[in-house]
Amino acid sequence: PRTMPPKRASSKETQAETQAEKRYREAIDEVAEEYVCPITAELPIDPVTAEDGRCYERCAIEKWFTWKPQTQLKSPVTNELMGKRLLPAVQVRNTLKRLVESGAISGSKVDAWKKAMTEEAGLAVIRQRAAGGDAYAMTKLSCAYRDGKRGLKKDATQAFLWM
Repeated sequence: PRTMPPKRASSKETQAETQAEKRYREAIDEVAEEYVCPITAELPIDPVTAEDGRCYERCAIEKWFTWKPQTQLKSPVTNELMGKRLLPAVQVRNTLKRLVESGAISGSKVDAWKKAMTEEAGLAVIRQRAAGGDAYAMTKLSCAYRDGKRGLKKDATQAFLWM
């Protein structure tokens, strides 16, 4: 008996699948956009949720706090009064990691996020070596704190301690 070749999808079916894929991609991009830090306009590496309910890059919102007097601390998004309490946004970090690693989202923000994650991994290696007594790593870590590089904020005390 002869076997029939598989039935090809009709033009309408293919077009419907393409439209569905486009809607799916747009929805994922919109979800990822919700996680963009409103201060840095980047996907956060160390996301936190502030008292205004928004997600921020930790170092960006902490810097925002230092610019504002305690009594007049307002949300960078809503301009409503808020406190300084920050909560780690672990689910946001994990979600972003999965979206990036799966290729579900892409673009310049994702490229910047990947670069920052690579730098963070490199910093973890340096920190581990420094903690183990590696003098060169201790100097690199000290300089990173002194200059506010490698994703670290400037911290003269930490710079001194690692020298």
